Amino acid sequence: MIETYDIIYFAQYGSIFIRTIVIRFRAVTRLARTNITAAEVGLEFNRSVTPAQLPTPDAVAQVLVNAVSTPNNTFNLSVQADSIQVLQTNIANVTTTASPTSSAATTASSAATTASSAATTASSAATTASSATTTTLSTTNPTTEALVSRQLSFRSVGETFTTDLLNTSSEAFTSRATLITSTLSPFYQEEFPSSFRSLTVDSFSNGSIINNMTLGFASTSVPNDTAIGNVLINAAPNITAFNIDTSSISVEGTLLMQ
Repeated sequence: MIETYDIIYFAQYGSIFIRTIVIRFRAVTRLARTNITAAEVGLEFNRSVTPAQLPTPDAVAQVLVNAVSTPNNTFNLSVQADSIQVLQTNIANVTTTASPTSSAATTASSAATTASSAATTASSAATTASSATTTTLSTTNPTTEALVSRQLSFRSVGETFTTDLLNTSSEAFTSRATLITSTLSPFYQEEFPSSFRSLTVDSFSNGSIINNMTLGFASTSVPNDTAIGNVLINAAPNITAFNIDTSSISVEGTLLMQ
């Protein structure tokens, strides 16, 4: 489920979307011989964006509706699109002058913008599974945070470069960029949970395929270039969606020495 949501929302919102978090599961009884499980998940957005850049709860819900309504989607989850709805919206404005004794302000300022959704999937003894999806959304407008960017690139040996990868609007570029973003972001989030904010694919170039991207970190806690490159080296053996030539990894234009 997390992988499916990440793919859907990374494709729609790019670097302002951070990750999906499963909050809880609960059983729902609706149809005979059908076991329906409702899953409540959180959608975490980049805390550095302005309130105007944040997607509205209705927009977030519509993205899910559109994705699961596509006839040829390959998602490993069954969702009834017409049951997706916004149940709750909470908006809190957090300022840097909030009193330290205010637990609500402290919690909001330390948390990223989150849209919570409850998605219901189904597994049935019948031939055709039925499911319902309920979406609960909440957003928090955080304080603006200063970010520091780091340029990262690596080569995918044995993969064929095509000219449409030069066009950032092409389907080939979008698909590969989404794949790389959704695959690598969780590794950086896990390694640098307090400082990692975003990963954005900037371009692809010829040479098998050279992948160029920008990582964003909180300015108060920026990892060094070696640590950034090592995340990719350690992740490479576990990634099958694309190839990572660990001898080609460079950070800020400097080849990482192994």
